[in-house]
Amino acid sequence: MKKVVKGLVALGLCVAMAAVPMVAHADPAPLDAAGAEVENANKDAVTITVKQTVPRVDYVSNVVYKQINTPNSHQSLVLNLLLPKLKDDAPAPVVMFVKGSGFTAMNLDGFMQQRMYLAQKGFAVIEVETRVVPQATFPAQTIDLKAAIRFVRAHAKEFNLNVDKIGVWGDSSGGWAATVAATSNGVKDFEEGENLDFSSDIAACVDFYGPTDLQTIGKGQGKDIEKGHDSSSTTEAMLVNGTAFGTNPGGSINSDPEKAKKANHITYIDKKDPAFLIFHGTNDNLVSVYESQILYENLKKAGVPAKLVYVKGGTHGGVDFYQPEIMDMVADFFEEQLK
Repeated sequence: MKKVVKGLVALGLCVAMAAVPMVAHADPAPLDAAGAEVENANKDAVTITVKQTVPRVDYVSNVVYKQINTPNSHQSLVLNLLLPKLKDDAPAPVVMFVKGSGFTAMNLDGFMQQRMYLAQKGFAVIEVETRVVPQATFPAQTIDLKAAIRFVRAHAKEFNLNVDKIGVWGDSSGGWAATVAATSNGVKDFEEGENLDFSSDIAACVDFYGPTDLQTIGKGQGKDIEKGHDSSSTTEAMLVNGTAFGTNPGGSINSDPEKAKKANHITYIDKKDPAFLIFHGTNDNLVSVYESQILYENLKKAGVPAKLVYVKGGTHGGVDFYQPEIMDMVADFFEEQLK
């Protein structure tokens, strides 16, 4: 009897299901290239056509390129990379950037606006952390920058970089570091550490208001400022002579002219140096405009392609250096020299 009831129930369900009309579900209509189906469904929406004028830029930070291990110091030096995604996945040309710091603690977040501007023009912009004073004296900064360049060449495939030619760029003390590295292509004294089978040679240099002769940073800015630069507590003095501690006597930038000369890019200039583009504000009250003048004059004297641009009314690191007029000149220069 139970089997009969179960059978009748099952039969009733089948009859009930058969009585329900079947609804056909059509596949969604495919959207045409202009998205017409979306437009029809949303009458108040706006459709725009986007022209791809800038590449996507990825940011990769804190890539360790060098470890400093001494009895008194353990430090990891890093790179921060802005990597544009170019058409057909082409490798991006490279510009190494060093942020100014008065030779002291580096702000690795600085100049992001300018760096991104250049990255959107298709350059991989790689910011370099270097050692600073008072923990490290010259030539530590140049050794670090050259180590970073070798590291980038050694790891070019990982980051899809074109490293046939590498440019370097910096502002203030970063401009000094970039310029020393650019004028010292092939100087073996600055080649230390890993990846020594790769070149650290530079193909182009942009210097934003960097010092040249560390003994004349305040030249023409008044007797009090010039006298102040003769103090052993200035950062350029500590860069060259260190601080007075233990057996180290320290000293002003003028106390040992031969040591100061080694930290002067003019010492290394020759006709094989890369092309230079130099900017300096006419109202710079921290680094004398004289510094860029003597750099330019010595480059031209040696037969090195160089251009000096005065920024009328420009101050040291002022807003003028964030403007498209200047950054387009930088981009065009690197375009010509690297691409």
